[in-house]
Amino acid sequence: MLLLLLLCAGARADDSGSLGWTFGGPGADEGTCVWQTSDGGFIVTGTNASGDSGRPSLWLLKVTAGGKREWSHLFPLGDYYSGESLLVGDDGGFTVVGVTLTAAPINFDVRLLHTNRQGEQLWDRRFGGDGWDWSNFVSPSGDGGYIITGWTDSGGAAGGDLWLIKTDKGGVREWSRSYGGFNHEEGFCVQATNDGGFIATGITATYSISEEDLWLIKTDSAGQLQWTRTYGGAGFDEGRYVEQTRDGGYIVVGSNSSRGAGETDVWLIKLTAQGEMSWSRVFGGLRRDWGHAVHQTGDGGYVIVGSTLSFGAGGSDVWLIRTDAQGIKLWDRTYGGPDLDFGNAVQLTTDGGFVIAGKTHSFGAGGSDLWLIKTDSFGMVQPAREPAGQ
Repeated sequence: MLLLLLLCAGARADDSGSLGWTFGGPGADEGTCVWQTSDGGFIVTGTNASGDSGRPSLWLLKVTAGGKREWSHLFPLGDYYSGESLLVGDDGGFTVVGVTLTAAPINFDVRLLHTNRQGEQLWDRRFGGDGWDWSNFVSPSGDGGYIITGWTDSGGAAGGDLWLIKTDKGGVREWSRSYGGFNHEEGFCVQATNDGGFIATGITATYSISEEDLWLIKTDSAGQLQWTRTYGGAGFDEGRYVEQTRDGGYIVVGSNSSRGAGETDVWLIKLTAQGEMSWSRVFGGLRRDWGHAVHQTGDGGYVIVGSTLSFGAGGSDVWLIRTDAQGIKLWDRTYGGPDLDFGNAVQLTTDGGFVIAGKTHSFGAGGSDLWLIKTDSFGMVQPAREPAGQ
């Protein structure tokens, strides 16, 4: 079963204004992951707290190519439920990983949900124990199943461990493994690798120099560790997204407070196939800036999405950065208004542009709204071809 994975110096254009498409109500609504679908539209997952119950629910939203809501489903499976990451399968359905509160006040479990092409639930799986178990990312495992990462304090060492869960195509667990020491470790992204294993990135407080450092772990197909790498300095450093590059190495994006210009900076790292650093770049200003997702582009360069407090219209803004193959910035764009706006995921689109998912406090119905921004290949926002339809 072939699954397609989400895709998560230069001029700066401040694209302030009511740009993109917002969806939501008076509560706290957010988009965490976006895909382009075969019809040219988009599927988005995230969290919606504007429903009748007022409780956060997993949200699955289908949007046309012109930004009009096609359909929307909420999955209120407990007192708290959120969609963290999303896949599209060759059956036309959607697979979402998230978290749910199963026993107040702190017993969270991982949930893996699969729907048909209309967003109607086909199956739902839960993974966890008697503690706090959290998922951040799901991707294809390369054999038709799924690989999930997050963290668990239901097992392993004290403090919470990075957690990998491998399932078959029906979401049935085949194995799970935890990695870490006596302090906190967490996985933010995991991908299958060309050799049949997996690469994951996140944070480690056990093996760090000072606070928390970026952690990279490489496993075989059964989750057995092959190597680990730690990168960081005296501050807080993290890896948010990793993918294998066409040369067999890896590209990682995250945040770094140990070097750079401000409180934290976007950190882009190119690694060899064995996890040795080839180069690293930081992007940022005098305040806090952070990276959420990165993808290699057709020309061998990279596109990064994150958020910035250093640049833009005010509060925090969505930040899109385009680099060449050596991580040198070609251009960047900010999108936002006077309040807090965040970019969580980016995907390359079939027209050569990009689509960004996140949340906005500057525009929309109130609270925070799910925000989709469609751009051309230079990051310029493309006007909607039809009304969004809230």
